[in-house]
Amino acid sequence: MFYVQIFYFLLVKSLLVHSESFTSITHLTYLFNTEVELAKQLESYLHEEYERLDRVEKFLNIIKDEIRQAQGKEENYFGNPINAYLFTKHLTVDWYGIEEIASRAISKDMGDNWIFPSFEDYTGSAIALMRLQDTYKLNTSELASGEISENFKSRKLTAVECYDLGRIAYTNKDFYHTLMWMQEALDQLEKDENKTSVNKVDILDHLAYATSQQGNLEHALAVTEEILNIVPDHVRAMNNKEYYEDLIRNQTSGSDEDLKLFRRVKRINNIQVKNDRPKDYLDEREAYEALCRSNGPELSPKIRAKLFCRYRHNNHPYLILRPVREEQLLDDPTVYLYHDVISDKDIDEIKKIALPRESMNAGRKID
Repeated sequence: MFYVQIFYFLLVKSLLVHSESFTSITHLTYLFNTEVELAKQLESYLHEEYERLDRVEKFLNIIKDEIRQAQGKEENYFGNPINAYLFTKHLTVDWYGIEEIASRAISKDMGDNWIFPSFEDYTGSAIALMRLQDTYKLNTSELASGEISENFKSRKLTAVECYDLGRIAYTNKDFYHTLMWMQEALDQLEKDENKTSVNKVDILDHLAYATSQQGNLEHALAVTEEILNIVPDHVRAMNNKEYYEDLIRNQTSGSDEDLKLFRRVKRINNIQVKNDRPKDYLDEREAYEALCRSNGPELSPKIRAKLFCRYRHNNHPYLILRPVREEQLLDDPTVYLYHDVISDKDIDEIKKIALPRESMNAGRKID
């Protein structure tokens, strides 16, 4: 009987140990699933961190390259309107994107202690670039390639930078420049190594509307159909397609067959896109721009004979000792050019005084 009791005791103990062991293994197996999920989460986190750091590094390389080119020759560097535009863009919209993913300490330090250009400065630099494009009749592709003149060269603009210029023009309802820069963005997109910099559909969407506003309905329809080839369920494009078709149909005899023939002929002959400059500016602007280009009318020998150079002092004691050199450039209207009136030092001082206080402090640390 004693041995039987011992046997049952050992049997029960063995069962209890096995049960506890089974429970422990089951629990660890369940926890193993936790470890698998933890690995997935950390892997995803690292992937996002690498992408974030990659964006920061790319931005850092861009501004370091800009610093290398501009440092020590800032006035000459920023005299190039493309450089001025890109610089302002880096410290506004580009920095806004980096600021969201950068360290809070960096963001707070820069925001609290340093002055950045405003968004209005950014749009103003873009508008100034387009104004220069008009004044000097610069080809959009050459301008985007950094070829302003022999003295002014810069790096090429990317597709997204061309798109941003077009977007600013679009926001200002300047469809003349919108069409040019959106088309350039489309051309650059095919060349860019970074194909994800800007969405092709976004470019086409702006391009379609801008070209329609410039009177190119068939071109707007063709661009809209290209959008639908990429995104068949694009709601706005589907609605615009019907709208453009109705407008074109009204320009023809009104039948669907005529519309199909019209579109087929237009495609065969390549659609001619017109982009007339708006006439909402002063009449004197053309003359002003021609003067900036030094393309004014050639003076006749008779007129040139009336022009002269002389020393002028106006009986001023200082000028009697050192008269000013005066050159007459035109007699009607009377235009004079005075040489070496003030020194370079005085010029720099006047330029400094002319700067708004905000601009003088811009880019400086706040004490």
